[in-house]
Amino acid sequence: MRLSGTLWPKIRRRLPALVLLALAFLLIWAAFGESFQKLLPMVRRGDKHGIVAYLSDEDEVGGMICVMILSGVQVASVLLPAIAIHVAAGVLYSWWKAFLLCYTGFLAGTMAVFLFVRHMREEGRPIRVNPGNTGRKILEMLSSAPTMLVVIVIYMVPGVPNGIVPYIAVKRNMKPERFFIGTAFGSWLQILCSCVAGNFLIRGSIISGILVIVVQWLVLALMLWKRELLLKWLT
Repeated sequence: MRLSGTLWPKIRRRLPALVLLALAFLLIWAAFGESFQKLLPMVRRGDKHGIVAYLSDEDEVGGMICVMILSGVQVASVLLPAIAIHVAAGVLYSWWKAFLLCYTGFLAGTMAVFLFVRHMREEGRPIRVNPGNTGRKILEMLSSAPTMLVVIVIYMVPGVPNGIVPYIAVKRNMKPERFFIGTAFGSWLQILCSCVAGNFLIRGSIISGILVIVVQWLVLALMLWKRELLLKWLT
């Protein structure tokens, strides 16, 4: 009786949100569940050609919704490679359309994970995340850096799983509004570059696709050089 009396007020407070979340999940699964079962293994393998081939058989609206949802889902998975989704979107659609789809889905998914992890920490649940070798080295290099800079740098370095960022931000007690600013600023360039690279690749312009990635590294180097000015502007 004591246990049920303690749990019920907590469950009742969260019941409307849980019902809406379950309903949204069921609606998405009913519409795209079969697609996800086929697409997620391709995303896990980084199979850009398989993703393109599958989505090209879908109607345009259905394919675009799948791209947007996958961009959000890969954040929750932590380890799914986002670049496979972004490049495939750039191959299928115009670069600006691919960017808007991937960027919107990514921001929504990232904020959802951040708020969930933040809530779990407030409930006293432990937060564990494996950043991988590259991510661990970057975190060691930026151990004394402001959290905003850590968030931006991890998003901008290719090869680091961006799904670890919400966990790091929560561990460093970052506020939701500042996390959103850091995510919006730090993630757009890599997503844009991947979408543009995919758009160039479909045209057979491999050199242009490589140049896009080089530009990304140059912008990252410039940002680190002017990091104090950047942080002042963002705050």
